[in-house]
Amino acid sequence: VLVNGKRRNASAYVSGANGGGFPGHAWADLALIPVSAIDHVEVLRDGASAIYGSDAITGVVNVILKSQAHGGDVSVESGQSTDGDGSRTSVRANVGLPWGQDGFVNLSGETTRQHHAIRTRRYVDGYLSYPAVDGNGNLVALRPNNRLPAGASPNPAEANRDAEANTILSSPSYALKAFAVNVGHGLGESAQFYANATASDRTAQAIQNFRLPATIFTTYKAPGVLSVFPDGFLPVLETKEKQYTGTAGVKGQLAGWDYDASLTGNRSTVRTYTRNSVNYSLPYPGSPTDFYDGKLDYQQGIANLDLRRGFEVAAFASPLEVSAGAEYQHEQYERGAGQWESYTGFGAAAFVGYSTADAVKATRNSKAVYVGAATNITSRWYLDAAARWEDHSDFGSVSTGRLTTRFDFTDALGVRATVSNGFHAPSLGAQFYQATGSCPCGTTLVAQVSSPAAIALGATPLKPEKATNYSLGVTWDPSPAFHLAVDAYQIDIRGQLGQSSQIGYNAQDPARITDNSGTVLSAAQKSTIDALLGAAGISILPGDAFYASYFTNVGNTRTRGVELTLEANQDTAWGKLRWSYAANVGRTTIQKVSDIPAALQGLPNINLLTKSSEYALRFRTPSYTQVAGLGWQNGRWRSNLDFTYYGPIKRLNNGVEYKQPPVLVINLSGGVELGAGWSAALGINNVFDKRTRKVPEYARSATDVASIETTWDSGDVLGNVGAYWYGRINYRF
Repeated sequence: VLVNGKRRNASAYVSGANGGGFPGHAWADLALIPVSAIDHVEVLRDGASAIYGSDAITGVVNVILKSQAHGGDVSVESGQSTDGDGSRTSVRANVGLPWGQDGFVNLSGETTRQHHAIRTRRYVDGYLSYPAVDGNGNLVALRPNNRLPAGASPNPAEANRDAEANTILSSPSYALKAFAVNVGHGLGESAQFYANATASDRTAQAIQNFRLPATIFTTYKAPGVLSVFPDGFLPVLETKEKQYTGTAGVKGQLAGWDYDASLTGNRSTVRTYTRNSVNYSLPYPGSPTDFYDGKLDYQQGIANLDLRRGFEVAAFASPLEVSAGAEYQHEQYERGAGQWESYTGFGAAAFVGYSTADAVKATRNSKAVYVGAATNITSRWYLDAAARWEDHSDFGSVSTGRLTTRFDFTDALGVRATVSNGFHAPSLGAQFYQATGSCPCGTTLVAQVSSPAAIALGATPLKPEKATNYSLGVTWDPSPAFHLAVDAYQIDIRGQLGQSSQIGYNAQDPARITDNSGTVLSAAQKSTIDALLGAAGISILPGDAFYASYFTNVGNTRTRGVELTLEANQDTAWGKLRWSYAANVGRTTIQKVSDIPAALQGLPNINLLTKSSEYALRFRTPSYTQVAGLGWQNGRWRSNLDFTYYGPIKRLNNGVEYKQPPVLVINLSGGVELGAGWSAALGINNVFDKRTRKVPEYARSATDVASIETTWDSGDVLGNVGAYWYGRINYRF
C-alpha cells in the first residue's frame, strides 16, 4: 500500500497460528487513513513487485491524498443494523489552505464510534450450564456433554439459565480517531517540497466465548472463580492501536531528469488486554479479572530516490521513458511481555498474554535498485519492461522483472499481455513469532523458527514466497461511453508460508499415549518425540500433554482464472445512467507439498500441509464472483443500485467437507443536492438481510451438536450484521 506513491507500513499485528491461509502475514490497514483525506485510489496489479518490491507481490494500492488549497467539506454519517444494534457514527472534515503563492496545506480528520451488533450461539435446550448438586447439596461435576451424573440433580440456578449468553458472533465495537495532513510548496522554478503525515488511535473490543459455570467447575476445577462469576463470564479482548506515518521529500528537474527524493517513517503499536476474565491458575477471589497481555510494535524507516527521463529515439514512435531508483529500508519488530498474571499457568482465559519467553526485538535492513523503460515501438505497439534487485540482511538477495506489452489493432480493439515474477519476504513477525498457550488439555507452543525447539523438530529458515505471473487480455472501447476488457491469468506461488503439524503427545493417560489427532503412539514413536524435544530441553511429564509447531514454507500453489469488466454510460431523457459489470472465475490447486523433515518421518499423521490449511489455500474465495452496478443522476438527484453474486464455495469443518451455495447481496443508496453546499444521502447495505450461513449438522462434531443449536460458518463471505441502513449529510464550502 502506498500513500502519494510512498510505502505505508503494515500493522504490528501478525496473523498467528489461526491465520487461515495467511499465517505470519501482516497487512496495511487502510481504515486508519481518514476517508475525508482521500482524493482517489489507484490500483496497479501486473508485475508490481518488479518496481515496488517484496510486499507488492499481489499488486499495489496507491492512495492519493487531497491537495487543494481552498475550500473543504464536513460530513456526518450514522446508521445501524435493522436489528437495532451495531450502530456506527462518523464525523469527517477536510479543509484546504494556501501556503504562500504556490503552496498548500490540506488537513483532514475523522472520528468514528461503532457499537457491537449482538449475535448469539444459543445453547441447546436441556444442555446444563451449572454444576450438578448431589444429595447433600454439594456441587458435583457433570458428565461429558454436560449430562447429569448418577444420583445428582440439576442445579436450581438452571431455572434462570441464559441460553443466549454466548455472544461471540457479535461484531466488534471500536472508537477511531484519525488525522492527516498533506502539504506542498515550491522551491524555486524547478523544485517542490512535499510532506504528508497521518496519525490514528483506535480502541476495539471483541467478545469471546462465554465460560459456563459448569466448565469452570468441572474442567478447570476452579470453584473459587464461581465466587466471582457465579453465572459464568464473557471475556472481551481489547486492543489499543496507535499508528503514525510521515513522509517528506523534494521533487523537481535537474540536468534533464525528473527526480523525487524522500524519507519516510512509520510506526504501529498494538497493546492487548483481556477484560472480564480470569486465570484459572490463580486463587479467586483476590486475583485480577482484567489483564494486560503485552504489546506489538513495528517501526519502519525508508529512504527513496526516483529518477525519470524521456529520450528521443528515431526508431520508436514515442520517447523512450527511462526510470531508475534506489531504496533503503530499516525495519524493527518487537513483542513485549504482558503482566505476569496474564501468562502464568493457564494464562488469561480467551487470550494468553505474551510471556517473557515470547518477548522479542528484531531488526533487519534491505536495499534495492530498480530500472524501467517504456515506449511505443510503433504507433500501435507499446512495450514496458522493469527489473528490481533487492537484498535483505536476513535472507539474501532476490531479482524480479516484468515485461508488459499492448498492441492496438484499431483505435477500439487491443490486446495486452504481461509476464512477471515477484516475491514476498517473510515478515519479521513470522520469523520471530513465538506464542505459548496452556489449558487442562495440555500446553501448545508455536516456536520461533530459529529456536532450539523448532530446529529440533526439523524447522529451517523461512524462505521468500516467490511468484510467477502471466496474463493475457483483450480490450474493446468502441466509443468513449463503452469499455470492455477480458483477461486470463495464471499465478504460480512457490514456498507458500504456513504452519507445520503439531508435534508432541498426550500422556494424561499413561496407558494410552496419543498424538494430536488421537492416534495411539508406539513406544518407539514416543521415544522419537522425547528425543526430539529433549534436544531442545523440553520434556513431557507423565500426566501432561504438549504440542509444538512452527511456521514453514508448506508448498506450491497455482491459481488460474478469467476476469471480465464492462463499463457503459448512457444519456436518457430522464437522466444519465452508468452501467458496470465485473466477473471473476478462478481456481487454486496445490502443485506440491514440501517434504516432511527427516527428523519427523517416523511419526504418524505428520504433513506440513494439513487438510484445514489446504482448504484455506484453495478455497479462500468463491469459485466465481459477479458484481453489477447501475448509477443514475438527474440534476440534483442521484442513486446507485449494486448487486454482488457470490458463487459456491467449499468449506471444511471437523474434517468434513461441505459446500455453501451461491448467494446474492444487494445494496441501494440515493442522494440529493440541497443547495448552498449542502447534500444528503440515504442507503441500505444488504437489502435482503443475508447473513452468515449454517454449518450442516453432518459436518459438526457430536460435542458441538449436543451443546449448540446452530454452528455458523465463520469463513463465510457473508457477515453476521445483516441489513444495515445509514444516512449522511454533507456540507461543502
